[in-house]
Amino acid sequence: MADFQPDSILLTSYFEGKISGPAVKADIETYIASGKDAAFVQACMEAAWRNTSVAIPDKATGSDWQQFRRLAGINTQHRKLYSQMAAAAALLVFIAVAGWLFLQPQHKAPALAWKTVTAAPGAPHQLQLPDGSQVTLFPGSSVSYSAEFNTALREIRLSGRAFFNVTGAAQRPFFVNTGKYTTQVLGTSFEIDDRQLLAVTLVSGKVRLLGSHGQRLTELQPGQQAIVDKQAGSFRLATIGTDALTAWTSGQLSFDQEKLHTVCADLQQWYKTPISITRKELLQKHITAEFKQLPLSAVMEILSQTAGFRYRQEKDTIVIY
Repeated sequence: MADFQPDSILLTSYFEGKISGPAVKADIETYIASGKDAAFVQACMEAAWRNTSVAIPDKATGSDWQQFRRLAGINTQHRKLYSQMAAAAALLVFIAVAGWLFLQPQHKAPALAWKTVTAAPGAPHQLQLPDGSQVTLFPGSSVSYSAEFNTALREIRLSGRAFFNVTGAAQRPFFVNTGKYTTQVLGTSFEIDDRQLLAVTLVSGKVRLLGSHGQRLTELQPGQQAIVDKQAGSFRLATIGTDALTAWTSGQLSFDQEKLHTVCADLQQWYKTPISITRKELLQKHITAEFKQLPLSAVMEILSQTAGFRYRQEKDTIVIY
């Protein structure tokens, strides 16, 4: 598989000896032997080592780490993979490393503590990660990162929508996990919206979208958006204006010919108020509007006049009819 690109979880599991599928192992070994992304491979192996050394605290020593590196083809002076490692050698490396780990006394490793930050309703939430990267969370969205963040890997989990401005660090790859899909950061600023569909939009730099098995799906250029149908497993690329799309990061909701049901989905998450559309013909109605720091009652009044619908409040829910 020429475009196979394992994510950090898959590659770390490989170095821990946890991958049993022969096809997946073969793809990983071919990838390692190619010499691509040496810093990323090194980082994943160090993560595997940390997991193993935590599991066997009474046995793991500095000399053990050197043996682990040597078995995996690491040059101990320059901390890089030997570029001339062949696929056959990579297979022997896997067998040696997996066997060496298997023979160590095994104890259950304590689970890493993950910190989760969730944005409150009403306004975007600004967050600075330990590496200095900036994250802006859409109201109701959340990100999680472990205590190991920014050691060898920079890996976070996203639920919802967020805008990222990532600090460059070539030796510490940055990944955003959204369920089956992972975004590998090769540049600086981008948005990920993982709600009904997964939409990855690049503002500057470059990002790579990886599939559920680490395969490379596409690389985005500035002004491009990858839209993924998570159920079908398909995606398409679109050219998009990023200013209106990311206006929410400064507190402004901006819609340019968006369908009413999409607008309402943003509004109910922003204001944490359920909105129900009872007339089916309104679902596909297109809306162009901008709102900044307005109460929901004012937003609904403007929308009802411009889009030609009526609405009422039923307990905690707004009903459009």
